Amino acid sequence: MPKTELDRVKVKTLDSQFEYILKELFEYSPREAKAIVEAANEVYQLKHYDPSYHESKDKIVKTVISKKAKHGPVLEDLPKVQVTLTKSITKEDKTLFRIENKSALRRVKILRMAEESLEQGGLLTQEDLADILEVSPRTIRRDIKKLKGKGFSVPTRGTYQDIGPGVSHKTKIIELYLEYNTYSEIQRKTRHSPGAIKRYINDFGRVLLAIKNKLSIKETAHIVGISERLVKEYTELYFKYNSSEHKERIADIVNIAEKKASVKTEAKKGVIK
Repeated sequence: MPKTELDRVKVKTLDSQFEYILKELFEYSPREAKAIVEAANEVYQLKHYDPSYHESKDKIVKTVISKKAKHGPVLEDLPKVQVTLTKSITKEDKTLFRIENKSALRRVKILRMAEESLEQGGLLTQEDLADILEVSPRTIRRDIKKLKGKGFSVPTRGTYQDIGPGVSHKTKIIELYLEYNTYSEIQRKTRHSPGAIKRYINDFGRVLLAIKNKLSIKETAHIVGISERLVKEYTELYFKYNSSEHKERIADIVNIAEKKASVKTEAKKGVIK
């Protein structure tokens, strides 16, 4: 049974995922499952390849605990999934780094990766985040505490089953905008770059257009390029703020989205009316 933070990180690999499948689905004993995995590594010459990390196009692939896994069983016996995470610094991250500092950039990455993992059916632990970002678990705990203090929900393995997934940081930012906060105020409160804030608002506007055109959640997610979970959050947010007090803000968002849509669909008449 893993005892240290490093041990808990090492357990969550493709090897352990393969062992879990052999034990649970094919009823091999732990010793037999381990022997099969070792033989497969030998045959396919995988001894010098770490399957938990595969960098490609600014992404990494990480093996994490499934969000369906229950608390209690030892880590080796929990179902695991592979998730693709955005670890590298994006253009928006660089802008944020220039405006804020390294700590603010790290917290944005924590929010982004935790939500990316959840959307793909997995949950990162604090040890996972520390391992990916190359900092101590204590630093991650401190960052998460500060994020929660600002009203953000960070869906990690330790909190998900206790309090649920919460709303994403993107939804929180949209809510601040609907409350008539300016870009500068949102940036100060959330430590997100102006570019990221603008992109989230544009996506929200496209979701509003989809609602107007009576598209399904699945269709909207595909067209806008966001998760179905986020579409649901944006839809709930729209109905919450669809009132006389906020109609001016919503109208502005819709008008901008319609103008962008009309330009993009100039050669595709009838897509959006």
